[in-house]
Amino acid sequence: MRLFVSVATLVITLGPITVNTQAATFCTQEFTIYGKTAGDHSILMYEIYTGGECEDWTIHSLYLGFDSPKLIGGGTGATGKDWIPILLNDLPHDTRVELSDSNGAFYINDTTYFTPPQLDSTFKRKFMHIIREGGSDERDWYRACQSGCSDYPEFYGADAELIYVFRGGLYKNYTIKEAVHFPESGYLVIIIDQPLTATGMDTMHGMLVYRLHSKE
Repeated sequence: MRLFVSVATLVITLGPITVNTQAATFCTQEFTIYGKTAGDHSILMYEIYTGGECEDWTIHSLYLGFDSPKLIGGGTGATGKDWIPILLNDLPHDTRVELSDSNGAFYINDTTYFTPPQLDSTFKRKFMHIIREGGSDERDWYRACQSGCSDYPEFYGADAELIYVFRGGLYKNYTIKEAVHFPESGYLVIIIDQPLTATGMDTMHGMLVYRLHSKE
């Protein structure tokens, strides 16, 4: 949830990025991927901390079962770093592998890797037009966008099934901040870093969850 104050619109230039702001609230997102229980019907546990005037912790349990993932339960108000890792360690759980950036590619093994999507040279201009017309954030982008609204990583050496997209993210012209692979089950979690900010200097980072399948 983002907070806004009705004031005159300001335009701030920060380096190469120009943003529109209405009384900065600095609601910045930080994702923490804690881990995943084992098995086909498993639970991915992660947390989103929102800073600034929106300060809050939200713990998410994403159930990876049946036809599509579902968010179940959840709690707010405090971090789970002191108890979720202990809980996962006491349960059957998948090994987590942190993937590193190797010259723009994230290797899962010698033949399987992914890269961020190609930049869209028209995106920033279109997004800023929406902001100037009174828009606020990624929700206004997706309401106004007609085609090519999101771009996703390119995969090589495996078929990647996108099964979950965090709805608060803006999936254009981003970098990959973190990638966590669970090799036993083939799940992959990608945290994206979106350099553009919404009004109020609120961030629009995101999270993607894939399931990887070997190519026949």
